[in-house]
Amino acid sequence: MRFDELEKERQRNRSLAQEKFSERISVIKNCIDTQHEYVELFFGLLGHRHLTQHGDAETPIISAVIKNEIAIYSSLILTLDGLHGSGLALLRSVYEALMIAKFASLRKNDNVISKWIAGETIYFSNSILKKIVTPELKELKNLWEALCNVSHATIYSYQVLTKFEDIEEVSANIAILIVLLGCNFHLINKHYITKEMAYLAKQYHSKEGEFERCRDAAKIAVKTATIFISDPARQVIREYSRVWQLAPSISS
Repeated sequence: MRFDELEKERQRNRSLAQEKFSERISVIKNCIDTQHEYVELFFGLLGHRHLTQHGDAETPIISAVIKNEIAIYSSLILTLDGLHGSGLALLRSVYEALMIAKFASLRKNDNVISKWIAGETIYFSNSILKKIVTPELKELKNLWEALCNVSHATIYSYQVLTKFEDIEEVSANIAILIVLLGCNFHLINKHYITKEMAYLAKQYHSKEGEFERCRDAAKIAVKTATIFISDPARQVIREYSRVWQLAPSISS
């Protein structure tokens, strides 16, 4: 298709998507906004590891929290414009960032962190997935496989149609976005915000009760959004949010 034809179709797709998926778009926006407001409470503590107790894990955790916000927004915009293939490809990085950040939080001295900080290659399955002994991560692994399939030049990657009526993948992308936002809330609430940070917020934040208000708003936003996804999709969030038991640390 010519550029101007693609541009007209993109604009038409956006209008149709906003009409058909208005409720889902609204809950995604609310998740993004409430999670950002919750995260923003603690920006002043970042870099002060004697207060946060993050250690070296702070770098991949903060990177995931900040970059995921932009990547999720970008994926949503592309999806609504009918460019679902490009939108879906972005979500593999969001997934990886979530998994690496939680792993780093649980094993602060693992060489995965030093490799990540140095910009070296991390072989994700061997370095992360295979080191999680429990719980069983059936749906998380299924999602990982699906995201890998579309992130390379395979039969599954990108798209050949852009007309909204011919695209079934838009609703699937929206579901994955909700899933990853659910996982993102867990990362923020349990790993970005340490017990020490929560204590400081409760004791010293300028507005009484603001910590609890922001936390509860973000939690409710995710709970509301998950109404629109299937049980296997909700299971991804449950698996990510459970307590992980890791294999003994070895060189990876």
